Amino acid sequence: MNKPKPAASDIFTALAGQWSLERDLGDVGRFVGDVTFEKAEPTKPEILRYREEGFLTRPDGKQFDGYREYDFVLHKDPAAIELLFRDPLSFGNRYVMLQFGEDATDGLCAHDIHPCGEDFYHHCMIWQDDGHFETKIKITGPKKNHLLHSIYQRKQSD
Repeated sequence: MNKPKPAASDIFTALAGQWSLERDLGDVGRFVGDVTFEKAEPTKPEILRYREEGFLTRPDGKQFDGYREYDFVLHKDPAAIELLFRDPLSFGNRYVMLQFGEDATDGLCAHDIHPCGEDFYHHCMIWQDDGHFETKIKITGPKKNHLLHSIYQRKQSD
C-alpha cells in the first residue's frame, strides 16, 4: 500500500530543524555545510528562516566559507512554499514558488523557474521523506550553463 503524498504544509512543518548539506556545483566545485530552518518570528508561523553555512572547495583545492539565507513562506491557496531572497540586493523578492504534487522517480517533486537577467534557474525540489530531500537547479542561458545538485539529510538530535 502506498503512503499518502504529503501536502505542502506537511513538508513545510517537517523542514524545521537542523540539516546537513552537500552540493555538487559541477566544474565550480563542491559546497558542504549545515542548514537551519527556524521560525522567523513567533507571530509568523507561516515563515521559516533558511540559513546555510559551509565551505566551497574548488577543483584546485582552494576553500572558501560562505552562507545563504532565504525565507520559506507557506501559502494555503494555492498550497505552496514560496522562497524569498534575504540578500540585500533582492531582499523580499520571490525566488521560486513550489507547488508539490508531481511524482518524480525519486520522490515528490515541485518546480518553478526563476529568471535572472538573461539566465534561467530551473529549480526542482524533490521530497523523499522527513529526513531527506534534494534540490536540482539547472541554470541555463548565455552566461551560465550548469547543474547544482544539493542533498539535505536531517541531523540527528543529541
